[in-house]
Amino acid sequence: MIANITKGRRAIGAILYDFGPGRRDEHLNPRLVAGNVVGTPMQVARAIDHTARLRPEITAPIWRTSLSVPDEDGILPDGQWGRIAEDFIEAMGFAGAPWVAVRHGDDHVHLTVSRVDWSGQLLTDRWDYRRARETADRLEEEHGLVRARDRFKPEGPQVRNNELEASNRRRGPDAAVPPEREELRRIVREVRDASRGLGRDAFESGLDDAGVSFRANVASTGRMNGYSFTLAGWVDGSDAQVWVPASKVAKDLRWAALAPILGDEPAARPRIPDPRIEFAAPAHATSTGLQNGPTREEVTAAAERGAEILRRGQAERGIMPVPERQAARSTDPAASLLAQWRAIAAGQQPPAEPVPTVPASIPAWTDKVRRPHGRLSNEGLAAAIKRRENELGTHTKNKGYAEEEIRTGDSIATGQVTGPHVQELHQLLDRLETAEPDIETARQNWELMKAADEATTEARAEWREANQRQDMSRWELWRLGTSRGEEKTRAEKAGEAIHENVDVAADARRTAAQADQRARQQTGLPDPRGELTRLRTDWAELVGDAQHRDRIHGKAQRHNGRTAVERLTGSIAKTEKRIEELRQEQELRKTMPDAQRKAEGRARSAVARPNAPAARKASTGRRYTGAAYERPAHLRQPPPDPGRGQGLR
Repeated sequence: MIANITKGRRAIGAILYDFGPGRRDEHLNPRLVAGNVVGTPMQVARAIDHTARLRPEITAPIWRTSLSVPDEDGILPDGQWGRIAEDFIEAMGFAGAPWVAVRHGDDHVHLTVSRVDWSGQLLTDRWDYRRARETADRLEEEHGLVRARDRFKPEGPQVRNNELEASNRRRGPDAAVPPEREELRRIVREVRDASRGLGRDAFESGLDDAGVSFRANVASTGRMNGYSFTLAGWVDGSDAQVWVPASKVAKDLRWAALAPILGDEPAARPRIPDPRIEFAAPAHATSTGLQNGPTREEVTAAAERGAEILRRGQAERGIMPVPERQAARSTDPAASLLAQWRAIAAGQQPPAEPVPTVPASIPAWTDKVRRPHGRLSNEGLAAAIKRRENELGTHTKNKGYAEEEIRTGDSIATGQVTGPHVQELHQLLDRLETAEPDIETARQNWELMKAADEATTEARAEWREANQRQDMSRWELWRLGTSRGEEKTRAEKAGEAIHENVDVAADARRTAAQADQRARQQTGLPDPRGELTRLRTDWAELVGDAQHRDRIHGKAQRHNGRTAVERLTGSIAKTEKRIEELRQEQELRKTMPDAQRKAEGRARSAVARPNAPAARKASTGRRYTGAAYERPAHLRQPPPDPGRGQGLR
């Protein structure tokens, strides 16, 4: 079962489309099979749009999807479709909003939902594509339908439209060969099956014979990572050869899957004997590893070097070694290990007592390498962890949005989902078709006004001619076959016709202007009639252009989403690392001795105290003395007069 989701502003166009004949008269017997709104199609659409208008700030309150099944499932009855629709709406969380399910075909049903429930509460459509896919998978199992994941599971990376177009340009559109990737997949698989169990040499020889160029991707350590393949003549726009990794040709051609089939897996690494086990074995036991392994002198030298390395490590960590004569009771692991190896080298039984371990020393809180957050206080650690966790949650949520953007862009680029440009074109046509009665009324009245104006012009000409003949003599009128009375009657009729046609033209002009105004308000276009004519005349070309723009838009959205996911993945890794370091510092402080913890706390406080800002003392004002500052002229006081008092003047 496939769920194809679209979103829009109004439900009336979608409902009328469901109950209409379709674009090619393919809709047969449209009917409601489920929902919580009843009535005629127009009443159902108005009821759904009524709740959507309760939240005018929502740009796309109408949520719409079509559920379709393959031919293998047969024709499901209306009752089963109704149960599927109800379960689907319930799982999506839209059961509290007005919705209907319309069926007008054998293999699918259309669901139209308002995301605004009856009380005006907005229902979320977050992750609706993923939730719809999961719900469809569950309904497939419950109703015993064919699984869409099994039907559309690709055997390898699929050939996209741009790659197919490039192949057609290189080979010609009439070439009877598949694209290079599919041809490469077939040839490499045939060579793999023919080279089964014969090794890499046979496989590579078969590729040469089949005309497939290859490159073995071998690491600097000698590890085989896989192959890259290409065909003769497969070049890009800059005439550079196109090399495709085996995993991009087919998943079963990766080296992890290819090596067992070819029988060319690396040999098992030889076992290196453990001298401790070999030397401790009984005298009568035979050991191949001991015979082929190192001599006793080499083992003794290795033990000496190991003990020296351990001593140096202890010295670097500040642990004082125990004197050599106290090695038997020493807690120094280097001295104890050296004593054991000396006993083994001399053919004696090593000491049975376990070697005591020395607890690991705790690095100083000022060590920025091993304790990068040691300078933070306990409260500062907790605040830093909380801040980093909030940052991690934000990065994770944004990564989810970016992944959804990738899926949406890929769906638009591949044509699985209708893009915004095609949706906008259909919405424009729906608005124009809704306003078509007003457009037709305006057209008829404009034509009526034009005809009335032409009739008025003819009546005026006749009225002028009749008035002119009334001034002629009777002889001239007799020659024209008329009289003054007839011309007078003719002039009166022409005048009446003028008045009637003027009134008709005025009424038609007023009606046409009102209809045009209504059409412009409904469509938001300055010329609805011309736009409707253009859409119906050039519909195929306009849809093709909109699909092309949608593909470009989808590719850009997919690229932006991938860039954001890469950036956020790095940020998430860094944040998780910081959180882990902070938590390690927290756990270290919980497990360290109380005396050391208190001493570190006092030391941190002493270091942080001089950096604290000193409290500012209250003062009556700043004193300006000396030559460093001179008051402006309007603030200067005149010098005191020695002959007068210093009181108020």
